[in-house]
Amino acid sequence: MSITTVFQRLTMNDGGPGLDSPNRPGPPSTTKSGDHMTELPPVVEQLLLDVVADGFTVYCCGPRTGPTALAASYQWDDCVDHLIIRSCERVAAARVPKLGRVDVFAPEVVVWAYEGAAEHTMRALLNLVHPQHPDAPTDLYPAPRSLQVPRHEQRPMTIRLPSASQAGMRAVRLAARS
Repeated sequence: MSITTVFQRLTMNDGGPGLDSPNRPGPPSTTKSGDHMTELPPVVEQLLLDVVADGFTVYCCGPRTGPTALAASYQWDDCVDHLIIRSCERVAAARVPKLGRVDVFAPEVVVWAYEGAAEHTMRALLNLVHPQHPDAPTDLYPAPRSLQVPRHEQRPMTIRLPSASQAGMRAVRLAARS
């Protein structure tokens, strides 16, 4: 499924124009251009929908019809779980501690990170334990460069906040597993 279609599905309840509105982007490109994503396999699409259902805020970096990256973040009291998708082969996830101001597009340190193919990376993020769990990672180390999205690649940016019913789902789901 195309990135544009997936993002439209993610934002269909964002209060913006409907899917058939002239203000929505047109059909996606069927070619891959540089670092722009155009297609997601069905399993990766479902995992992205699972991330959204977990209450993550979703960011489309760059034009909706050819984003440079899709990102998602979940705010905890003391950290942020974050995902960056550049392509199905270039995905990074991390738990970023809140040590002052946190820029999720340029984190300096992490307590956990995973890089690899989309399916494995997204599953690792979804299965990461609650930050208060005794097995939760706590040791700081430098953030991988793959988590960085330069400011010029972030613009334009479309943000989809979680619905009220989704906002705390990750905390509830992970607390139940503890």
